[in-house]
Order: sequence, then structure tokens, then C-alpha cells
Amino acid sequence: MIGFVRECGSSPVTEPPPTTSAERRPGVAIELNKVVCRAGVTGTGDSGGAGFSLQVPPGQTLALIGQPHGTATALLDVIAGLRRPRAGEVWVDGVAMHRLGGREASRYRAGRGLVSPRFPLLASLPVTDNVLAAPSADRPGGPTVERAVRLLEFAGVTRLTVPVDQLTAEERWRVMIARALAPSPRLLLAEDPATELDSRAVDRVLDVLMDAHDQFGFTLVLAAERLTAAVRCERRVSLVDGTVAEDEITGDDDGWTRSRVDRIG
Repeated sequence: MIGFVRECGSSPVTEPPPTTSAERRPGVAIELNKVVCRAGVTGTGDSGGAGFSLQVPPGQTLALIGQPHGTATALLDVIAGLRRPRAGEVWVDGVAMHRLGGREASRYRAGRGLVSPRFPLLASLPVTDNVLAAPSADRPGGPTVERAVRLLEFAGVTRLTVPVDQLTAEERWRVMIARALAPSPRLLLAEDPATELDSRAVDRVLDVLMDAHDQFGFTLVLAAERLTAAVRCERRVSLVDGTVAEDEITGDDDGWTRSRVDRIG
């Protein structure tokens, strides 16, 4: 059962949230065809590999684990519309993301959710205002105060008016999740919080992320640092030296995906 998390402590109290059909939106389908991307200063995702090819059905939770370090995040950035692939095609719900530019690319970025410490909260603004500042492709004015408060409560944030620099690291991650949910995304991309939080806090933050997926129905792509985070998703894909090395169903049996998973080995 999912619920509103009322506390950030080690024993959060939950109660069932209201569920409306308007809140739950079907996730997007993603298709990657021989995508080549650079993984930044710590390595490359284009070292002679064939490129990343994947098909992701609407609403699936997918974990990416990459070698060398940074590969999964680089691919996440390509899907998020933050960078163009060096080669290959990225299709999201039939839209050629690799061809988008200008206003179309900005509209796409405003409509998806992103949880990443590389895009931190605005320290000069209170917690609620950080969620209100989130862009929205569907509502040019952004989320309402009522919706922002409701999303923060869902994420387990209780201190809504304090500056974000007074929050704990775990609370900041919870606010980032609420901010990512503000545009009612059909696609949410997230990085593993393990780089900033202890193991117990990581588990609690991932609980919120998975509860949000269950509640709102988006497609979730997680760039995982650890196997323990990756197994929280229905599907785990290992990226090694520029190609898909392993593609495994880890959660409920998904016939759509199983019919498309390449058996490698």
C-alpha cells in the first residue's frame, strides 16, 4: 500500500492518499536505437561499442547501471533532453528526441521530472517556493500552492516554510522528488541518492520514489550506483563499454519486455 509519509524519521507514519484518475497518467514509451553518448570526464560511453538499444514500455521502472562510471548518468541526460547523443536515435512516445531543438526541446524538458543533485534546490527560496518554481509544459503558470503542499506532504516534508539550507540532506532529496512531480510528468528520471545519503536514508528516499510511481503511473528511469538500488526497479540494464551487456527483469514478470529483451551471454 502506498501512502502519504508524514515523518522523515526512521519509522515514518503513512496513511492512504486520495487517488483520482486525473492524477494518474500513463507513462511514456521509450526507444533507443544505437545511442552513443559521452560519459564525461571519468570515462566514455562510446569506446567502440555498438551503442545502446532499448525499448521501454509505458509505466515501467528501469534501472541503469553503467561502466565506466558516469555512463548511466550520461544516458539519463540524453533521455532527459539535457544533451544530444553523439549518434543514434532517441524516441519518446514516438517523438524523435534526438532531433528536437529550441522551444520544442524546452517544452519537453519542462514536462518531464528530474531528480538530480546536479540541479539543486534554490537556497534563497523556502521549501514550498522551490516546488512552485518548477516549470510545467501543461500549466505555464506552474503548480498551485495547494498542489505544491500536497506533493511535499506526499514526499514526507513537514517543514514547508524554512529555507532549504536548513533542511537535512534527506529532506532536500524529498523536496527534489516533490519538485519533479510538480509538472505531472509521464516520465521521471532520477539519480541514485547513495552519493549523498547513508544507507537508511537512501532506502527511505527510494521508498518515496517508488510510492510516487505507484501513485502517479509515470515511466521511471533510475541511474543506479548500487545493485541494491537497481533491484528496486522492475528491470535492470547493465551498460558496459558503450553497449547493453545485460537486460534483466527483476520485478513482476512483464511479457511486453520479455519479448524484447536481448539475451546476452
